[in-house]
Amino acid sequence: METTFTPQEKVEKLKKQVEALKEKCAFLERVIQEVPANIYISDLQEGVVWCNKTNEETLGYSLEEIREMGGLEYLRRIVHPEDHCVQDNSVTHYQEFTGAEYGGIFRARHKAQEEYKWFMGWAKAFSQNQDGEVAELLCVDVDMSPRMNTEKQLITALQENLKLKNKLLINSLSKREQEILTMVCQGMSSKQIASKLYLSFHTVTTHRRNIQTRLGTANVADMVALAKEAGLG
Repeated sequence: METTFTPQEKVEKLKKQVEALKEKCAFLERVIQEVPANIYISDLQEGVVWCNKTNEETLGYSLEEIREMGGLEYLRRIVHPEDHCVQDNSVTHYQEFTGAEYGGIFRARHKAQEEYKWFMGWAKAFSQNQDGEVAELLCVDVDMSPRMNTEKQLITALQENLKLKNKLLINSLSKREQEILTMVCQGMSSKQIASKLYLSFHTVTTHRRNIQTRLGTANVADMVALAKEAGLG
């Protein structure tokens, strides 16, 4: 037999449900604000549009300040110039979204400090626009400096990140460029490479110059070191 409630009992039941919902929301709010990680929402067009309290304390900018200067400008200010590519690559990744999450290591600093700290960050699609394209990202960044128990852990993490970054650079080269770079790593001269691949000496030297430019290395030794770090040669 179905239980019937008086109007007053229904009101009391509803009040209890509302109180339980308030407690749950308050608990979740506390978790989000106090978790030892920077949590924020990044719009692919506008940059950061929301962040938690930890993010404000870690980097010195309130959500109001971020909104006033613009989320993209905020990211440019806090992230090390050499690491802007991490955010740029993240945007590119989600503009051509394949379902995989995106992560990376980068440096950022508090607005009142000169020294940069290392962060490990992850992002995943959070919302989509009317065309079904990714519009916003849910991002979580962890300050690595106080989380590592030993200096060795930090060094290992950074080495792995560098290795991955170098692999991505190598993969951006054409198959012919990768082939020539492999031979350079094996100690072959441009003349030897030209002979083996049936190319002109001029073509090989042009390829080598282009490879060095695309990898951003200052000399052949640095180019070879980068390639070998990525597992080539």
